[in-house]
Formats: sequence, structure tokens, C-alpha cells
Amino acid sequence: MGKIKKIWNRLNMAAKLILVFSLVSVIPLIISCAVLYQTSARSLEASMEETTSIFSSQIASDMNAFVEDYDSLTRSLLVNEGLMENLSTDIPISEQIENKLYYREIITKLMTMEPEILSVTILNEQGEYYQYDRNGKTIDYDVLMEQPWLLEQNRKTDTLFISPLHDSSYYDREKDQIMVTFGRKVYDFVGRYTGMILIDFSPASLIKLSDAFLLERNQYNIKINITDALGGLIYDSDLSSGRINYNEINQEELLMYQKDPKNYLVIENRTEQLGMKVNTVIPRSKMFLRISFIQKVTIVLVVIMILVIIAASILFSGNMVRLIRKLQGSMKRLEEGNYDLIEETVGDDEIGSLVKSYNHMVVKMKSLIEEVYVAGIRQKNAQFLALRTQINPHFLFNTLESIRIKAILNGDDAVADMVKLLAKMFRTVLDSDKKNHRVQDEMENIRSYIQLQNIRFDHVITLEEEIDPEIYQAKIMSILFQPVVENSFKYGSRESGVPIRISISGKLTEEKQMVFTIRDDGFGMSPKRLQEVREELLREQNGDRDEQKEIVWESGEEGKTSHRIGLRNIAERIRLRYGNEGSLKILSSDENGTVIEIRVPYAE
Repeated sequence: MGKIKKIWNRLNMAAKLILVFSLVSVIPLIISCAVLYQTSARSLEASMEETTSIFSSQIASDMNAFVEDYDSLTRSLLVNEGLMENLSTDIPISEQIENKLYYREIITKLMTMEPEILSVTILNEQGEYYQYDRNGKTIDYDVLMEQPWLLEQNRKTDTLFISPLHDSSYYDREKDQIMVTFGRKVYDFVGRYTGMILIDFSPASLIKLSDAFLLERNQYNIKINITDALGGLIYDSDLSSGRINYNEINQEELLMYQKDPKNYLVIENRTEQLGMKVNTVIPRSKMFLRISFIQKVTIVLVVIMILVIIAASILFSGNMVRLIRKLQGSMKRLEEGNYDLIEETVGDDEIGSLVKSYNHMVVKMKSLIEEVYVAGIRQKNAQFLALRTQINPHFLFNTLESIRIKAILNGDDAVADMVKLLAKMFRTVLDSDKKNHRVQDEMENIRSYIQLQNIRFDHVITLEEEIDPEIYQAKIMSILFQPVVENSFKYGSRESGVPIRISISGKLTEEKQMVFTIRDDGFGMSPKRLQEVREELLREQNGDRDEQKEIVWESGEEGKTSHRIGLRNIAERIRLRYGNEGSLKILSSDENGTVIEIRVPYAE
């Protein structure tokens, strides 16, 4: 241990960085890759088992539905009186022809309802039968009765059955065709066997494989086998899809997974109907073929990463040491009052972060020195403005009161009222920074403004209010509604004496926000102008302001200097006062009027 320590102390900093960086990076990388490989293998198997279980369960459900459907179809045939009796051949030819037409009609209806049916055969215990095939093929009754699957079913007492896969040797043509037969035994009212109904169809029509399953099947060679209660093969996905030929295999080969379960992942489900077993099989060799590929890729990547790590540590260790020395020299100069930045491109590692923090610290120190200087100047300006504010309102209100009294003495009550309302509005404006301004005060200011305008323009403005009493006493910034109402009157009515209706509603949301809607029925903006105003408001609320441009409603007013408070001014005040919790939006503006929404936080 002591010898290792001596060797370590002899190494320079660059060599130490290379060694430590390599060990710290390579060892966790190897462990992580090994854990990732094992986790991927288990995860893939679990994922495949889950996916396969879903497919298997769905197929079992489809088979139950299939049996129920054909149970219902064959039961519907039995409601026809004389279904089995009309098979008799010991009758005149004319009656036999009528019976054949009778059977042809009911079976044709059945095949129309179920297009997958290839053939329907109705036979009785006397050996009399009627058969109809979609392709015009006829059966050989004697060969049919010798079929092993039919002999097996004759020994059972079950009413319904599905035969295992079998060829069509009892047909006179295409004897290599593979079929599955659904059968129903018919009994009379005393329980005596009277005959049987056999329906033939292709095994491919038993279940419909989804695109998702086909994709998984092609990738992992998934197979689906359906067997009856005795193990007879009813369906095989490879056989039904044509991937293998029935003459080239036998049932034992199709069910090989039962003899070698270790090499297959098998998901089993049993149907409620007829006790069929649905087996979804995945060869483990196919499933882990992908894992084997991942393993090879992982090994290659680990080797490449080790080489890259060693090369990177050699390449950048010298640069890191150089930056540390440069940072050390800059800090010494900082102690002497030299605020120079380290002008060098650095990365996002610890050394780079340290250099950036040093540069940020230097900039912050210079900024704080400037702010202290500027703050002193602003304090002097604030004192001057405060003194002016104390003088001007006193002079203004005294002058307006003198004018009002003069108007009263001269008998001009209208002028007196206008001066009174104007003084009231000025007081609200000059007290706009007070902290106890309420929604009630803001609405009172709106009423004063509308009264003043109605005196000027012969009562052309109608005001409607619908304020939730819960927010009537809530605090709010002043001069919030009046500029919007003024714009509604100036540009919605064009100040031409055209009557205009203005409504103000306010409510409290569940998020404790006050939402005010100001609506008028005057002239609105064109779609183009509306889009421009909305974009300008959005830039204002994001703090991206164009100081040379004011927002007005009327087209062509953008570059015009305005003495009034515009919409952008309101948006700016909302942003400065409430931040992201406040907003101003134009909901709509057209020939039916303009609707503006203002949202601010609720404050009791």
C-alpha cells in the first residue's frame, strides 16, 4: 500500500486525471452494460409473455364466440319442422325434389349469413342426407362415415363438437384440401338420436390474426395451436397461413413444444366452450436472438467507449490543468482591483463551470457597483418627483373647484357637474399607486367617465354591470377598466353620436383569479388589424416591447403619438404588477363589437 502511494505521489496532475478518469468511467460502464443486458433479457421475456398472454386470451375469447355463434346458427335450423324427416328417400320423386328445394333455401340463407362456410351436410341415422357445397362439390357418404374424427364423435354423447384438422377425402375433388368441421347432434323430444348437422370451413376462418400479431409472429416466429380436449389439433397458425403444408408434417411435429418445454415459452388458455386449449408458443432461440445481438453490440460499444474515454482523458487533461492555472492567475489580479474576464471557450464540466462562475462573479461585481451609483441618482429624482406630486394635485383640485363654483353661480349646472366628475376622475388617476384601491372604486371611476361623456354627447353610452359581489371589495390596480371603455367609445362609436352599449362583468374562478369581461356592440377591428394588435399585446406581455409603437384599435393609428393610455400600457402595467398571473386578451372584434378579457389575481 505504501509503495502504491509513493508511485501515486510521483505522478503529475495530468497523469492522475487520466488514470482516475479512466477507472471511474470504465468500471461503472462495464457494470452498467452487464446489468443492462440482464435487465433487457428479463424485460424482453416478461414483455413477450405479457403480449402473448393478451393474444392468447383474445383468441380464446374469439373461439368461445365462434362456438356460441354456430351453436345459435345450428339451433335456428332445428326450428324448421321436418328438418330431419324430409331427408327420407322412400317418397315420390316430386316430393324429393320439393324437399331438396326446401333444404337448398334454408342452407343458402345460412351461407349468406356466414360467408366462411364451405359446405353444410344434414344426415339422419338411416343414412339419408342432404349436402350443399359453395363450390358445387358433393360428398361420398360412405367415405364420410369412415372418417376417424366422425367415428370418434359418434362414440361421444356431446351435442356440439369441432373436429380436428382433416383432409377432404370424402369429397370427389380437391382431396388435399384441409378442413375443420363443426358438428351438432340432433335428438328428438324424448332424447333419441335422430341425426347430425355438419358444417365444413377452412381452419383459417376460425380466428382472424391482427396486424400486431402478424408483426410479432414474423419477428419472433410465434405460433398458435388450438387443440380439442383430447389433444387433437384444430388449428395451427403456420398451417393456416400457408407457411407449411399439411402433407409435409404430422401432429406430433406441430406439438413438439409439449415434449421440449424448456426451449419454448408457452402461454395456455382454455375456452369455456368445448374445453379447447389455446397454445401460444414462442421459440426461446428466436426470442433471445435479439438479446444475443444486443450482447454483441454492447461488447463492441464498451470497447469503443473505453478507447474513447482513454483518448479523451489524455486530450483534455492538459487543457483542464491549463485552465486551473489561468483561473488562479486571474483571481490574484482580481485582488488587485483588475476586473478582467477569462476570455476562453470552456466546456460544461466542473472546470468549465468554475470558469463561468468566476466570469459571472466579475460581471456581477461590476454591475453592483454601477447599480449603487445609479440608485443614488434615482433616489434624488424620486425625491424631486414626490415634491412635485405634493404641489400639483393641490393646485389642480383648487382650480377645478373654483371653476365649478363659478359655474354654479352662473347657473350652468351641466358645466358644474362635468367639472365635478372630471375632478373625481383626476383624483383617481393621481392616486393610482395607492394600495387600497378596490373593484368598487374602479367601477365608480367608470361610472364617472361615462356620465361625463354622456353629458358631452347627449347620453349615447349605456353601461351594464354584472360584478360578482364576492369580488366587489377585492383589491385591484387603478385605471384598469377606463382606458378599455374609452377605446370602446372612441373607436366603437367613432364619437359620432351613434349609441353604444358597454357591459362589464366580473367573476371569481376556482383558481382564485378575477376575470373581467368588457364588451361593446360598436364598430370592431378588421381581421388583419385584430391579428396585429393581438401579436403586439403578446409581445408586451412577454416583455418584448417596441417603444416607438402604441397600440390603438383604429387602423392607421400605429405611428401616431397618443396622450391617452393605450391597450399596451394596460398590458405593461398588468405585467409589472402581477407578472405571469395577470393578462389582457382581445377575445373577439368584428362588426358585432369587441370583447376584451382581463385576468388578475384575487386579493381580499
